[in-house]
Amino acid sequence: MSASTSSTQPLSDQPLSDQTPSLAARLGRGGRSVYSNLVERARASEEGLIPLHVGDTYLPPAVDVLSLEPEPTMHQYSVVGGEPALVEAACAHFSALQGVPVAREELLVTAGATGGLTALFAALLSPGDEALLLAPYWPLVAGGARLLGATPIAVPAFQEGLSLDELIERLEEAYTPRTKLLYMNSPNNPTGEVLSRAWVEGLVAWAQRKGLWVISDEVYDLFSFAKAHTYARALDPKRVIVASSMSKAFGMAGYRCGFLMGPPSVLAEVERAATYTMYSAPTPAQRVALAALTGPGRAWADSASQRYQEVGAEVARRLGVSAPEGGTFLFLNATHLIGEERLAQKGISALLEACADRGLLLAPGGAFGPYPNHLRLCFTSAPPERVLEGVERLLQVCASF
Repeated sequence: MSASTSSTQPLSDQPLSDQTPSLAARLGRGGRSVYSNLVERARASEEGLIPLHVGDTYLPPAVDVLSLEPEPTMHQYSVVGGEPALVEAACAHFSALQGVPVAREELLVTAGATGGLTALFAALLSPGDEALLLAPYWPLVAGGARLLGATPIAVPAFQEGLSLDELIERLEEAYTPRTKLLYMNSPNNPTGEVLSRAWVEGLVAWAQRKGLWVISDEVYDLFSFAKAHTYARALDPKRVIVASSMSKAFGMAGYRCGFLMGPPSVLAEVERAATYTMYSAPTPAQRVALAALTGPGRAWADSASQRYQEVGAEVARRLGVSAPEGGTFLFLNATHLIGEERLAQKGISALLEACADRGLLLAPGGAFGPYPNHLRLCFTSAPPERVLEGVERLLQVCASF
């Protein structure tokens, strides 16, 4: 082989680093964590770390993988769409919750709701498309749309004091011929609000008129405190695609097992996309999920919901805000904590840094949409006594800021 045709010849004179596509154009230039870049600073605090920035639980899971009997196939691949026994159990579980049957071909097991939603966007979105996101929203959903070259459009909906008609008017203003889907999350991460049935019905009806897909993120469905959760799929099974997860309802975030439910034609495309990305949910995680759904999972969720409601209400009381209607978060306007003038002088970053110096981590509101003056606090990621200690540190920081 001559030098001119050598397989080691560079493809161009540009450095390889310049040839590598940059994610910054799509995802922005933030750190790898969309929630906090202050972890090491907080860990160095002499007061001890209180991580209230991540949506996790202090409780042991409904079922632990170490409690399962060893199986000779535990280490092997699962089929991409999910192990048949888990699919069957999940269909029974969600059929009972939603009030409409979920057939086997209408459910897909995914590597967490995150992996499922990313694959779903790959199936539904093309470069140049737009996705309407009721805001504030779970941050990774915006990044998932951007990865596909689509544009997420924030439509402020929660903590706005809107009527349904006013929200529909905002959606009409945001809608363009490029709009392909509407994303909603209830109970909401980060605000803790629960959409009423009238709102869910109105949103699905509006999407029907516009010919849009509806993605209903319902991972916190079993943690609805103040009102009944409305399952959107029952309103239009041909249009609504539901995301759910073992991560929240059963305390299994690290196992990475979630579900999508929707029209078989859509899920078939999602399964194709998943094959080239996450492939299948981890086999041990699926075995644990099966044990939870056919065993103590629902009892665990009911007990956790009661505990979460109690600590969430106490945190809200101490901070002088409304108790969460569901979920595991509070979304705090920092102007109410330190005053508009002081916040304008110093900025939200300085407040987050001051908290980190006290060992306290909170998530910046800008990760959840156009909310530069907000903070998200997870009241389940540490034991209640530590969460309440974190709240006292926050109040002390705000008082001296």
